[in-house]
Amino acid sequence: MTGDQSAADAVAPDYGLIAPITLPADGRIPDEATGVSSPAEYDGYFRLRRDRPDLQAWSRSCLDVQRGILADLALTDLSAEDRCDILAGCLVVLHTTLEHWVGVSGTRSREAA
Repeated sequence: MTGDQSAADAVAPDYGLIAPITLPADGRIPDEATGVSSPAEYDGYFRLRRDRPDLQAWSRSCLDVQRGILADLALTDLSAEDRCDILAGCLVVLHTTLEHWVGVSGTRSREAA
């Protein structure tokens, strides 16, 4: 990494695993052992790019990731409970995204009136 390149701008090498996804700058899960992880470690591991996507870009990203999850889920040896937990997580993301779309739609309706 050069002096001109920040950790947030660095792109991890593509190992043919998954395409990077976009998350809000403050979104991350803490390390199990310590309860914390640095954003750079987390982003590098999961190949995340941090920025504030517009709602349409976020929605596309959610759909792309969830299509991949659904395709992979049938090929795993996960238990039914684990699969259910993954699907429940997908539903939380979709529910939250739809709430934002409804909020945007309501704002536009009030502005037009």
